[in-house]
Amino acid sequence: MATVRPGIYLEDNPPRRSQFRRGRRSPVKPVIVVHTAESGTDQSGADPRAENVASFIRNRTTAGSYHLLGDADSIVQLIRFENEAFQDRTGSNQWAIGISLAMNAADWPDLPSTRRDEFAETAAQMAATAAVWLNEQGLPSPAARFLTKTQSDRASASGFISHGRRDPTRRSDPGAGFPWTDFFRRYERLLADGGLEPGRDALTRELQRLVGVDDDGIVGDLTIAALNRNWVGRDESFDSSVADTFTNNPNVIAWIQRRVNSEDGFDLDIDGKFGPNTERGVKSVLDRRGVVAAESFLAFLERAKP
Repeated sequence: MATVRPGIYLEDNPPRRSQFRRGRRSPVKPVIVVHTAESGTDQSGADPRAENVASFIRNRTTAGSYHLLGDADSIVQLIRFENEAFQDRTGSNQWAIGISLAMNAADWPDLPSTRRDEFAETAAQMAATAAVWLNEQGLPSPAARFLTKTQSDRASASGFISHGRRDPTRRSDPGAGFPWTDFFRRYERLLADGGLEPGRDALTRELQRLVGVDDDGIVGDLTIAALNRNWVGRDESFDSSVADTFTNNPNVIAWIQRRVNSEDGFDLDIDGKFGPNTERGVKSVLDRRGVVAAESFLAFLERAKP
């Protein structure tokens, strides 16, 4: 599988001009638009194209971006899925997720079979990563089917569409040679294997960003102090002077809700509110009161896979 680079690239490396919109203007749908970056294609050996295209997007003066960008051996998350990428001029930015391969659409026929398989696997890995996030929002995984533009525009849409189908007068990517059948087979295998749950390091870095410290993946004194400053929950035994110090940061609560939902039998709404259901989930998973501070955050991290 491709190596997933840490961080959110266009947040960690602010672009010269805005390359995404914070939040979404329409509810996100389980629809993924598939692109190629038209960046040239490395047909063998180490492939730095994703990293190079990410740098190009950071420095470009026109709009154009994706949520995930991958090459034969690595994946860069440019933008959080909850934000809009500037991937398409036909209206899908508001509700779709965009993934792109750092290659040329016309190069599929010339690829050695091994390289073709690597690109197809990276595309499937990006799609499955997006599906995991959609599941965390209470939405189904995109169906393994190729949509028309009309189908993709429907409120009930679920599946995949090429950038070329979205914008046929201007675009043809990911190319006539894109291996849709093989891609869907790999995508469904990844979903069935369930092997894309974020690892402990990625979860630690995500939590560090949410509480405002450097996302170095190391839980040191600064991270512990930040976790204690961002404690969430409620406990009726605490007097008001203590309860008023609870931050109850909605983004941190949403992180907790996703961690609770990773345990069997929980299906919390990811709404960023510490209500009774979230409190019960925390108590059940951590076997303690419904207050989450440093020790409890670390307990969630310890339960994640390395």
